[in-house]
Amino acid sequence: MRLIGILIIATLAAHYSYIYVRLRNAIGPGWKWTSLYLALTLFLVFGSRALWQVDLGDYPEFRKALSYAVYMGLAFFFILFTAFVVLDLVRFLAWLADTLFSTGLRGLLPSPKARAWTAVGFALLVCVYGWFEALNIQPKHVTIETERLPAGTDRIRIAQITDVHLGWIIQEERLARILSVVRAAEPDLVVSTGDLVDDNMEFRDEEIALLRGLTPPLGTYAVTGNHEYHVGVRQAVEFKERAGMRVLRNEHHSVGGLVLVGMDDPSARYYGQEIPPEGDILASLPADRFVVLLKHQPRVEPESVGLFDLQLSGHTHGGQIWPFYWLTRMVYEYRPGLRALAPSPRGGEAYAAEGSRESSVYVSNGTGTWGPPLRFFAPPEVTIFDIVRKPGS
Repeated sequence: MRLIGILIIATLAAHYSYIYVRLRNAIGPGWKWTSLYLALTLFLVFGSRALWQVDLGDYPEFRKALSYAVYMGLAFFFILFTAFVVLDLVRFLAWLADTLFSTGLRGLLPSPKARAWTAVGFALLVCVYGWFEALNIQPKHVTIETERLPAGTDRIRIAQITDVHLGWIIQEERLARILSVVRAAEPDLVVSTGDLVDDNMEFRDEEIALLRGLTPPLGTYAVTGNHEYHVGVRQAVEFKERAGMRVLRNEHHSVGGLVLVGMDDPSARYYGQEIPPEGDILASLPADRFVVLLKHQPRVEPESVGLFDLQLSGHTHGGQIWPFYWLTRMVYEYRPGLRALAPSPRGGEAYAAEGSRESSVYVSNGTGTWGPPLRFFAPPEVTIFDIVRKPGS
């Protein structure tokens, strides 16, 4: 852990130093603005640590203001860093073309001052745009045909929310905006696939009242996410239960002709909790029912393929702020959206008598935000799944 801390500090130092050099090339030397830059970057570094390590529960308004200032500042500097990297890449390519082919492109490039103001302006515009993109929560509709609905049921509608991250930035105002989209879809049941909670929610009665206002006919269900372990899984689960949710923890539940299976996030293992093999749970389920597997992280166990119909996940936020999307793609195989999975021999054998299931995984962009309340090329969504009877079945 100490080594990780040192690496993080070294990375941040290199990050801010690179930006400083680029700004200095444009502005020139000067102790006043250098001191201001140093103070601002130190505020962001130590302010972010204070949010996680200092108990500010007695000062909610201060913590909320500090959260906004720190996370918006971190986002601005990250976008500024990205802009400078892109501009430097263009400069390098122009230099290379000029060196190899005498194109004269270097003479067409803007001055260091113009490049710096371009980068700063771009970062500001992205922050403004990202603020409104994060607020523009839209329903995303997905239809899945199946032969595994009970007689007399032609459609079951599921609304998925995920990665809301209720805490000191995402509070009742944004939650109300999210739930208005859910209610407008008139779902039969609602599922939350992890990271609904990202702070101590013991005294957050407003959010509880909003969530209890959801009254889908088949109920509201949830699983745990990694952030809920970081902030205390017991209080996170208690908050969800007080909000009227049934939390599925490595168990299944039959409702409305569907079978919901909820698995705890793998982060549980870091906190001393064992997670049973999901394949054992799935293999015990009836073959004639549509099985929805709820998992926070978009990881698919090979031995589970063919044992469920649809896995619902989140966690990646679609990157939240480009180009983080490409970083998530390096870690997780499944990008946002619906993907069919290749059959697994183990899964196929389990249902050999009934015919192999066609398993799919859906990865949501997420509904809220983590850290800065911004999104850039990663629009938030409430995903609406219509599970409908396949024609002729």
